[in-house]
Amino acid sequence: MQLQDTVPSLWRLRWDVASTRVLVWLARPSEARVLRPEVHLFLADRYGRLARHHQRLGHARRAIELDQMAEEEFRLGGGVEPPPAVAVAMPVPRPRVLVDAVARGGPWHPDDAA
Repeated sequence: MQLQDTVPSLWRLRWDVASTRVLVWLARPSEARVLRPEVHLFLADRYGRLARHHQRLGHARRAIELDQMAEEEFRLGGGVEPPPAVAVAMPVPRPRVLVDAVARGGPWHPDDAA
């Protein structure tokens, strides 16, 4: 079994943004009802991925617009800058212990089930 490509296609990204926008419109958030932060963070992720796609194609202006949209959604989602990457120290693993677990000789009988 092969792992599927983890990078969504351009059409998948567009579909995610469009369908989420339609669902948000149908839910009609108001002053009393606000969107959950996860929705904003999801849209921020998708807009950021679309921006990278347009950047690869050389569409700089569209990439900048999508990056700005991603930043706004990220801010609305309550996102703060991600924590800096940290090198985590792990203990050095202990050396392997080789065990030969085959019975040789001894007081056992071949018909003994135990």
